[in-house]
Amino acid sequence: MRLNNYKTIVTGGSSGIGKAIVDSFLLEGAKVAVIDKDPTPNVEPKRNPNCLFVKADVTKSADIGMAAKEAVKWLGGLDTLVNNAGFGLPGTLLETTETNWHQMLAVNLTGPFLVSQVLMPHLIQSKGSIIMMASVAGMVGIKERTAYCATKGGVISLMRSIALDYVGEGVRCNAICPGTVDTPWVDRMVATYPDPVQTKKQMTNRQPMGRLGQPHEIASGAVYLASKDSNFVTGSCLVIDGGLTMQ
Repeated sequence: MRLNNYKTIVTGGSSGIGKAIVDSFLLEGAKVAVIDKDPTPNVEPKRNPNCLFVKADVTKSADIGMAAKEAVKWLGGLDTLVNNAGFGLPGTLLETTETNWHQMLAVNLTGPFLVSQVLMPHLIQSKGSIIMMASVAGMVGIKERTAYCATKGGVISLMRSIALDYVGEGVRCNAICPGTVDTPWVDRMVATYPDPVQTKKQMTNRQPMGRLGQPHEIASGAVYLASKDSNFVTGSCLVIDGGLTMQ
C-alpha cells in the first residue's frame, strides 16, 4: 500500500472527487480525516475506524481552527493535506453577480489559503505535502465560467507560491487540474441550464476522448502526489483532462 499510515486531511470529502480521494487513500492504507460542511457524509466513518468526519465550513477561520485541531489530534499528526473543497456556478462577466463572485472566491481560494495556513506548521514538522484541487479552467478560458476560472487560476498561483516558499522546509505543494468530471456537482450545475441534457452532451463532446472523467481517475492522481513516488515533484500541475488542454 502506497500510503500506509499516512495521516491525511481531505476537505470537501463527502461527495464527488473528494469522496473518491478519501476512498482511494483508505484503500492505500491512509488514515483520513474529512473536513466538510455536509452533516451527512457519504464516507460513513463509523464503518471504517481509519476515517473521521469533522463538520466545518472552510470559509470560516474559526471553524477551520477547531476542525484542524480535532483532526490533527485524532490523526496523531499530519502528512498530507488535500484542499479539495470547491464549487462553481455558470456565468459570463455580465451574468455573474457580486454575491456569486464572492461565494466562489471564498470557497475556492480563501478556503485553501486558510486551511493551508492553519496546518502548515504540522506539515513542516512531518515534511509533508499539500495537494490543491485546481482545474483546467485555471489554465485556459472556459466559456461561461468567469468566476470559476478566476478562482482556479488563483489556486494554481497559490500552490506555486507555497511550493516555492516551503521547499526548503521539506514541504511539497502541487495541484491537480481536472477536465470535466462526472460528479453530483456537475449535474447540479447542468440542471440550471434550459436544456440540461444538451448541455451535458456539449460538455462531454468538448473533451477529445469523448467522455467525462470519472472521480476515481482524479483520485489516482492524488494518490500519486501524496505518495513517495512523487518525492521529486513540487510546484507542478498534474493535468487529468481527457486531452482538453492539448487543443
